[in-house]
Amino acid sequence: MAKSIRSKHRRQMRNIKRQHYAKKDLERLKRLAIKSSELKDIVTMKSAQEIKEPAVDAVQQEDPTMEVEKLTKVYDKRTLQDENGHYPDWMNKRAVKKQRQKLKLIKIKQRVGKATKKLRW
Repeated sequence: MAKSIRSKHRRQMRNIKRQHYAKKDLERLKRLAIKSSELKDIVTMKSAQEIKEPAVDAVQQEDPTMEVEKLTKVYDKRTLQDENGHYPDWMNKRAVKKQRQKLKLIKIKQRVGKATKKLRW
């Protein structure tokens, strides 16, 4: 593509904007540097070992961990439903519909002896 006057103008305006915001950013950084130097005088730093020692003591003193058994849903292998009649989370509507048709076909086969109805998709 050719360089148009419009794109040149936009590039020029972006450069001007960048210079304008550079001044503001520099002022903001200077203010932050002053504040951080003030905060260094106020804040006292602890070493990592000093912080870890009380934490280890607290964990040793109280250990009220509660063990909870996560109940796993049991699904029927033939119907793929749990005891409440719900399908697994990983099955989408299409798969559920197909499974229902499949179960319906099996029921018909059991009654009549052979399938009279076919799946249509």
